Amino acid sequence: MPAKLSKVFVYGTLLQGELRSHFLNDCRLLKTLDIPGALYDTKRGYPAAVFDRRSRNKVAGELYIMGNPGNKLKELDAVEDVDSGLFKKVILKHNGEEFISYEPGSLLEECVNPINQIETGSWRRYSSLCFNDPIGFGLKFEDRQKYLYRESSTSDSEGSIYIPGDLPVLVTAPHASVHKRMGKLKRQEFYTGALSVMLHSLTGCHTLYSNRLMESDPNYYDDSPFKTRLSEIAKKNDIKCLIDLHGTSPERGDDIYPGAGVDKEFLLGQDNYLDELERAAALNEISIGGLDVFPAARQMTVTKYAARKLAVPAVQLEINRQLREPEKSPADFVKLVKFLKGFIENLSYLLS
Repeated sequence: MPAKLSKVFVYGTLLQGELRSHFLNDCRLLKTLDIPGALYDTKRGYPAAVFDRRSRNKVAGELYIMGNPGNKLKELDAVEDVDSGLFKKVILKHNGEEFISYEPGSLLEECVNPINQIETGSWRRYSSLCFNDPIGFGLKFEDRQKYLYRESSTSDSEGSIYIPGDLPVLVTAPHASVHKRMGKLKRQEFYTGALSVMLHSLTGCHTLYSNRLMESDPNYYDDSPFKTRLSEIAKKNDIKCLIDLHGTSPERGDDIYPGAGVDKEFLLGQDNYLDELERAAALNEISIGGLDVFPAARQMTVTKYAARKLAVPAVQLEINRQLREPEKSPADFVKLVKFLKGFIENLSYLLS
């Protein structure tokens, strides 16, 4: 393998938050990619991808840059059991970039069978850790995310990460990393990024979350790369509803505070979206605070931007910190995930 290659593409249990993601904690996530090829279920708890430029199918994954490629590739070779023939290392070329990934070796040849193909090409949608262990996923995701909180974007990295979905709902987490407002750093809102990715896995929604220091707070300024990307996603995918995740302090009395404008104007007449929010909350014993606490109208919020500039009905959800602490209150975190999943599933019936 050429020594100059410093990037690696992963598509299974090495994805951020997944079972073996800790092996990439010392690498930087650059962006998500869909690479032509096919993804297969090995029936061993992890997938295997075969890449093919001519394929109409795609393999969804993440591209990382390795700080010390030589040592990291030795470690990843051991993780992928290259010496025994479980996987083999390959060089991929995609959109002018070259990077390393892994394909099935001789020991996995029998798995490359149409009957084992994962049609979506996405391990997150097929068998994410969050399906059975949302606590484990949340902790692993944030354990990686904390290394990125104060890192600025670079020429080869994106300040936000977009994961395409197939449901016309976009979940955003613009404060999943540290951001600047009026020249001052404001801390990240813990686990909002993890929640946005989990909701993609659980419902098929589109997800956009910040993973670098935001020089321009996306929820305060319209002149923000995050909003530019949000606009592109909404137009390309005909998004019908935006849900913007935020966090509030544990001193607040209720679990969730929805914001849809002073007079629900950001819902653009779709007041029934709030009915579905309340229905999901009642089923999961989630308390809903008043609409006037965080109306999402006082600044240039993501919710206001989506409604006024993109004509997309939108709601901001402020989530109490007590529900966003899986290490302290695992039962509350699971309840929160079920509530958010239920809300989006309720919306999917309205939008179908």
